[in-house]
Amino acid sequence: MENIPWSTLPDHATITILSYLSGVDRARAGSTCTSWHRCYKSPQLWQTATLNFQQPRDGHCLLWLAQCAQNMRTVRILLNQFESENRRNACEALNILSKAQGRQLMKLCIEFTGDNPFFFNGQDFVDALKALFDRHVDSTRWQLKHVQLCGLAVSYDATVVDSLSENNPLLQFLDISNNVRICKVPPDCVERLVDRCRGLKHLALFHCSLTDQVLECLAQPDRVPLEYLGITCRWEQAYMGDLSSEAWNTLTSRCPNLRVCLVFNETCPLHKISVIMKPEIPVKELRLEPSNCIFKDELDLVARSYSKTLEKVVLQTENYSELGDNLIYLCTKCKRLTSLVVHCVLEKTVVDTILTICPQMKDRGTYLLKSEPELKVG
Repeated sequence: MENIPWSTLPDHATITILSYLSGVDRARAGSTCTSWHRCYKSPQLWQTATLNFQQPRDGHCLLWLAQCAQNMRTVRILLNQFESENRRNACEALNILSKAQGRQLMKLCIEFTGDNPFFFNGQDFVDALKALFDRHVDSTRWQLKHVQLCGLAVSYDATVVDSLSENNPLLQFLDISNNVRICKVPPDCVERLVDRCRGLKHLALFHCSLTDQVLECLAQPDRVPLEYLGITCRWEQAYMGDLSSEAWNTLTSRCPNLRVCLVFNETCPLHKISVIMKPEIPVKELRLEPSNCIFKDELDLVARSYSKTLEKVVLQTENYSELGDNLIYLCTKCKRLTSLVVHCVLEKTVVDTILTICPQMKDRGTYLLKSEPELKVG
């Protein structure tokens, strides 16, 4: 059988092959022949890209990024921020994207994968991010619509969010619940965001960035109904007020398909949890993560309040005598529950009963219920 040269493959087949390669390998393949170089230059090939800065040598991707940045619509940046060279490369990548002529970028996701070095505030990275958001584009078609910053381990303030909302009013998805100790995004900044971005459907942020006024803005009749609201509650709740039942009722009546994810992390004051968990909130996902706590009353409240909406629960707690009964009652009441993760050891009879009540969790493997302690290695 006669061998068929790779260079004679149809362009669409070559582009499909190249799409499975990293940027560097694409560049190497694109230099092999004229037809593959033509496919390498195809805008279709570069609509989605992942920029992975884990080692200093990963900076060589900046060469092909400069050539193809204008064609990218979805960009994901993974950064090990511990090394200064990695940070410089990531900042340069953002600068290249911000200066690309005819930029088509619509979706941006950024995740830090390392540990922050001592005295690191990430201001250079924040400045590069702000410059990217500041860019004015000629066509409203290519504004950012999806921005995910929850993986950042640096603090950004209101000026970053203001730049994003002012220059990208077509924004639909925003997650700014990032891993920082202090939130610098005040409620008035979120009000401006909501007012400017009338098509916002998905919003995730810290509870301290919310007020009744923000919920009322989200409930305005001339905007696209909100579909998802992620709220992370932390140590700030000890010094802040809560959102009123009236404001929640107004929002849910305007947005009947709204689903809420409530996260109580390890720093949230325990006595604030039951206060925040109002029955008017359509909670779809609940994470109770304060360590070494007992949630007897809270679990009872969850079962009574969210029986029609709750689908997923993550629980970090010490075991206590009524925990098994609380969990069984929760599973019995919440008919939509499809995922349950409990980070403590339960009695085997409790685990068996829960899986009998919720067979879909067993079928899908969407649960973590331990009846035996984990063995410690070493």
